[in-house]
Amino acid sequence: MNIKKRDFISKIYYTLFLIIIYRLGSFIPLPFLNNRVSILSLGIMPYISASILTQLMCYMFPFFYKIQQDGEIGIKKINNITKVLTILISLIQAPVYINITLTEFYNFLNCKKILMITSIICITTGTFFTMWLGEKINAKGIGNGNSLIIMSGILSRFIYSIIDEIFNRLKNNNQLLGITILLFELLIWLLIIGISIIIINFVKKIHIQYKFYLNNYSSNLEEIYLRNEIKFIPLKVVYPGIMPIIFSQGILLILITIFKKINNIKYNIYGIWYNILYSILIIIITFFYTFLSIPVNKISDDLKINGVYIPNIKPGKDTCFFLKKIVSQIYFVGSLLLVIIALLPSIFISLGGDKNFSFFFGGTTIIIIVGGLLDIKYTINSYIL
Repeated sequence: MNIKKRDFISKIYYTLFLIIIYRLGSFIPLPFLNNRVSILSLGIMPYISASILTQLMCYMFPFFYKIQQDGEIGIKKINNITKVLTILISLIQAPVYINITLTEFYNFLNCKKILMITSIICITTGTFFTMWLGEKINAKGIGNGNSLIIMSGILSRFIYSIIDEIFNRLKNNNQLLGITILLFELLIWLLIIGISIIIINFVKKIHIQYKFYLNNYSSNLEEIYLRNEIKFIPLKVVYPGIMPIIFSQGILLILITIFKKINNIKYNIYGIWYNILYSILIIIITFFYTFLSIPVNKISDDLKINGVYIPNIKPGKDTCFFLKKIVSQIYFVGSLLLVIIALLPSIFISLGGDKNFSFFFGGTTIIIIVGGLLDIKYTINSYIL
């Protein structure tokens, strides 16, 4: 027991050590430039986008699906494909990010192409280093490495953001009104966190029953007990998690840069047209991800083979149709909940809130923090057990 306790404590220290390394790396600026843009600007996001693409490829193309099913060797091959895609996505997103954040700065410099290439290489390398840290946390630390890395960056900005929001509200002549609004915002913020926890953990339970035959005397009593205990199939309502939000943001980032280069279109990420397109992309990506991730036909076949059926539903085609109907309901509700969460920052700003503090009112921020904390809780509970 003492050995396991020491092992658990060492895992905690190891995880904290790697997170501190990541946070220190976020203060290293791009070389040859006097700016605050870090070499870890893109963080883990290109890797998450690459993971989504790899999963979609495995569901859509039989070639990649066969590789995925090929045991540990297949998993290693898929991981290598994901890493290659991470590099490619970083090489695409890095110049987009630089054009958006440092366009005016670059215009006053000589050797712009050399500096641009140097910055792209540094940011791409930073992304790969961040991905490596996440893998090390997964292997020897506690919790999901990617979630913890993202969460550490979010929490580091939280203190500054809430201080800015306090000063923003106290600027008004009527300070009592400002304090009242601030307390109301904090109350709403806690309420959003609570709702997010419910949304992440909420599942749709599809009740099932097992067929037993009295003349089968070779049945294992333990197996029968377990079968009596497992009486439903759990399906998460928000099945894709934050994937559609992150993927939509990446697509919009690239589209904005393209249109800006072609027509010099000005955009506002809190504007109505941006958020309409943002919502549509989230709904579409949630649709494809949900239907590709939940193998309805396979679940139906497995239930039939194992002598399991859904009450009042015939095995086979009827079960498959019923499951598709349930998945459609999950997709519809889940996509709407994701859209609401994604649009909360824009709604908060339209009501006069601070831009920095708005990121903590929705989008990926709340789900990542809640999901990361729940993941840590489950990991600690498993060690305690």
